[in-house]
Amino acid sequence: MTTKQLNEQLIFRQMKKLKSTAVLFGLILVVTMTSCTTTRVATLTKGDNETIELFTTKLPDKKYSEISYIQTDGAVFHTPQQLLNGLKKKAIELKADAVINIKYDFQAWYPVVSGTAIKYVDK
Repeated sequence: MTTKQLNEQLIFRQMKKLKSTAVLFGLILVVTMTSCTTTRVATLTKGDNETIELFTTKLPDKKYSEISYIQTDGAVFHTPQQLLNGLKKKAIELKADAVINIKYDFQAWYPVVSGTAIKYVDK
């Protein structure tokens, strides 16, 4: 065998190993990314010491006026509860009575919670 043929065989074996390694890495990546689930829960009910009501799908029975759209952005590891707490804090600053139409979403990798701060007309 010539040197050229030996080099070609060596390159072929190395490419075969590399392809096998890439396929194995891809398989491990797919299994890792699809096999884990996380369930998170955020409390929407008003606590004893809390003044802000939270509504996701229904609306309050009382008459209200909209104050402002508010949004809380989080980092990758923020929980829905932490984001809702940020939303409540901003609603308190705005002197709101409740937040309606609350939505939980993502912007790229970062979680976002948003809603409309409202003030009840007749208390």
